[in-house]
Amino acid sequence: MSRPVVAIVGRPNVGKSTLFNGLVGQSRAIVGPERGITRDRIFGRLSLKEDCVVDLVDTGGFDTTGEGDFSQHMLEQTMMAIRESDLLLCMFDVLSEITPDDRELVRIIRESGVPVIHIANKVDDPRGNLASTMLYELGIHDFIEISARKKKGLDEVRERILELLQVLPQADLEHQTDAVRVSILGRPNVGKSQLLNRIIGENRSIVSPVAGTTRDYIDIRVNREGRDYVFVDTAGIRRKSRIQDALEKESVFRSLKNVNMSHVCLLLIDPFEGVTEQDKRICSIMTEHGRAFAVVVNKSDLIEAGRRTELREAILYSLKFFPDVKIVFISALTGKNVGRMYPLINELFTKTTIQVPTGQLNRILTDISGSYAPPVVKGRQVKFFYANQVGIAPPEFRIVTNFPDSIQQSYHRYLIRSFKKALSIEGIPIKLRFVPKS
Repeated sequence: MSRPVVAIVGRPNVGKSTLFNGLVGQSRAIVGPERGITRDRIFGRLSLKEDCVVDLVDTGGFDTTGEGDFSQHMLEQTMMAIRESDLLLCMFDVLSEITPDDRELVRIIRESGVPVIHIANKVDDPRGNLASTMLYELGIHDFIEISARKKKGLDEVRERILELLQVLPQADLEHQTDAVRVSILGRPNVGKSQLLNRIIGENRSIVSPVAGTTRDYIDIRVNREGRDYVFVDTAGIRRKSRIQDALEKESVFRSLKNVNMSHVCLLLIDPFEGVTEQDKRICSIMTEHGRAFAVVVNKSDLIEAGRRTELREAILYSLKFFPDVKIVFISALTGKNVGRMYPLINELFTKTTIQVPTGQLNRILTDISGSYAPPVVKGRQVKFFYANQVGIAPPEFRIVTNFPDSIQQSYHRYLIRSFKKALSIEGIPIKLRFVPKS
């Protein structure tokens, strides 16, 4: 299931990062009294129930009065969030006066048509008992009163999010296997548009731009050798701000949206810049969402003879936390090796949509656990009773056991590596779900 994206927006210092941390259950966002401390969006996984997980995104403050590149950058980030989210949490500080920015933000959200939950923060303060008066002045009559700092009212926020998401259209990749959905990701100026044009311009019988299901996106449909492909065409991922300090975080929003809508992702990198922190962040997003991906090194026509092996080793070292990743060298400018893209996409798609018979899966599980016995918990041996497949894109396997909450991370990783090897799907993210015997 593709994850919905929920963004928290509002003026600086209304408590967005505190709410973000409270909802995801960990201190992912940096919180402090300084204005504009969240400079770029960060995201976390918010589990509303077992089968409903969303990407929650913290944003910088909406401030039209600031000057300079920094303030403009924050404003652009908020506007992007409004355009591209499935749901907004619009937050207000009830201890402050209504500002022109509050009015402008409310106006923009209304005109966008994006579903929104209005939140009045800091109502625990004795001075915050006039929340209704404040929001009524903005024409808002339906809102949730919370104290993000004391985590009061957060359950109501979660319930409202779940309620609204149930009526939102969601793309279920597991059942969209009639066409292979592909995104080309990467930083600006690495050649994404050039590569896309090369790919869709080769041996196609049908190319039709149609409005995508998400705002500001175009789905480009291509038929090649009897198979349909849909390339998700979006603007590039933004560069990091030039302002360098400990509080800086690169933008991930477009990566989230692209990854969510795709079966297969291609990360395009520049060999002369190497693997950047932003590239690693994109890899993390793809892995977190269980998407099959490969690294495509552009500008191979400019690489000196004999340097390719050195570059490959350097890339693999930089991406050591993403083992077995495929690396392909191409030139989008000349078309060199671009013909390898379709076979690569097909290979990744076939692996991520693999369906393993239950009998075969359990034979593999028996062999794996026999080669390396599960751990002992409280003096009792962990037992695996049986396994079955419950999802594709990524492949997800359910394992019934007597100690579902006691599987060590090291043994979990061993199981994943072993399943990948046995199924010949190295380089493809898979998920293991441990459940008790009923």
